[in-house]
Amino acid sequence: MSFDEFHKINDTKLLEEVTKICAEFEVTADQLKDMTSYFIEQMEIGLANNNNNEGMINGNNAGLAMIPSYVTSKPNGTEEGLFMAAVLGGMNFRICSVQLNGDHTFNIKQAKTRIPEYLMEGTDATSDDLFGFLARRTSAFINKFHSDIMKPDTPLKLGFTFSYPVDQESLNSGTLIRWTKGLNIPDTVGKDVVQLYQEQLTIVGLNMVNVVALTNDTIGTFLSLCYAQGITSDGQVTGEISEPVIGCIFGTGTNGCYMEKIENIKKLPDYIRERLIHEGKTEMCINIEWGSFDNDNQVLPTTRYDIDIDKKYARNGGQLFEKRVSGMFLGEILRNVLVDLHSRGLILTQFRKHEQLPHRLKTPFQLSSEVLARIEIDDSSTLRETELSFLQSLRLPTTLAERKAIQSLVRVISRRSAYLASVPIAAILIKTGALNKKYHGEVTVGYDGSIIELYPGFKSMMRQALAMGPIGSEGERKTHFVHSKDSGSAGGALCALVA
Repeated sequence: MSFDEFHKINDTKLLEEVTKICAEFEVTADQLKDMTSYFIEQMEIGLANNNNNEGMINGNNAGLAMIPSYVTSKPNGTEEGLFMAAVLGGMNFRICSVQLNGDHTFNIKQAKTRIPEYLMEGTDATSDDLFGFLARRTSAFINKFHSDIMKPDTPLKLGFTFSYPVDQESLNSGTLIRWTKGLNIPDTVGKDVVQLYQEQLTIVGLNMVNVVALTNDTIGTFLSLCYAQGITSDGQVTGEISEPVIGCIFGTGTNGCYMEKIENIKKLPDYIRERLIHEGKTEMCINIEWGSFDNDNQVLPTTRYDIDIDKKYARNGGQLFEKRVSGMFLGEILRNVLVDLHSRGLILTQFRKHEQLPHRLKTPFQLSSEVLARIEIDDSSTLRETELSFLQSLRLPTTLAERKAIQSLVRVISRRSAYLASVPIAAILIKTGALNKKYHGEVTVGYDGSIIELYPGFKSMMRQALAMGPIGSEGERKTHFVHSKDSGSAGGALCALVA
């Protein structure tokens, strides 16, 4: 057999196998409907149960975490004042000052710092190390931008946007339930993160800074949406009337929030629920923590690669929805498929053994969603962008047949992610009845995160799935997606305002 004949046969086998794999990643309309129904069921269970964000209580299904945020009102865009915000995400820390202008707009000064390696997962860092670092960066920011108001009798209210699940019993306190991305400092779990931050601020001499509100990036996205409603990202008035309903993140991780009737939040202690109702409060923002949806694996489409990634990843058995949807895992899914195909002699055959593969292809999380984004829209006849992307990111030469296979895999992985991302949106719209509250009623979903904002076609694919699912094409047309710019910063400030 000649060299060309061998490769032709191998290319045919590769195409056949990739076609089979792609079929495993398909999501049907019936699956979308089943997942949406199950999501609503898990929301209801979570509102009634004080679960631990693992989805189980004493071995029984405890539903979604559905964490009360104690945010009981929405800004309307007329609020004014200067507030501080601190934002701790998966890889970065931002400290900001936010001037609310009272006309649906705000001005921000901010400083962004990458979290040092000595604080990341797998190290021996302590809570004092982490929050001491945050306090020092806060001090440096205030000294640079607001030294003129650093007076003991001029308190600065600060909202702390903390992008990890916490158990809250008030707006200004919350104990960490678990780390979910990047950071993993064991001695912080079970402690009040507001108190830890406030103590370190005092140590560095910032007694005038009061951490008055704790929120997360998802709630910040929602509050920013509410404040800027009716204003486009470039400051133009839209004139549209649409009800803000959901705040969501689709980036390194994924999560969402919405306003729930207080009477439906059965997990709230009776005395708190009664007090809030007596004060005239009717709703509370719920932090869903939907990355852990279907941790019991009842309805999520599951491939052998999902199972393999879950077993290898540190938090196995958890965050199953996030592992299929978020930007942190899309490239890892593709990498696992390619390694599997190579082990069967179907791709990258110039490397005879696994040990001979480039180190980056053998190393978890070396294939980023940015690479997938470039491959997604490569429409050149030779898939030149795909070729360059693999050479640059993995130092991996590819044939045209291999590049075609890789692009097919990329597109089905991203489409599954976007289709699954539509499920919680549809579920919340159905549960709240938001689409039917007003005649010709329309709703707005505020979003943030690199995948939904930057990945080519992601929102369009989400819309396709919404139309395929239980809200149908009419519900999809009434649903507007709006990017909540600077959501963590403005949202933290707006929480400080509420406090």
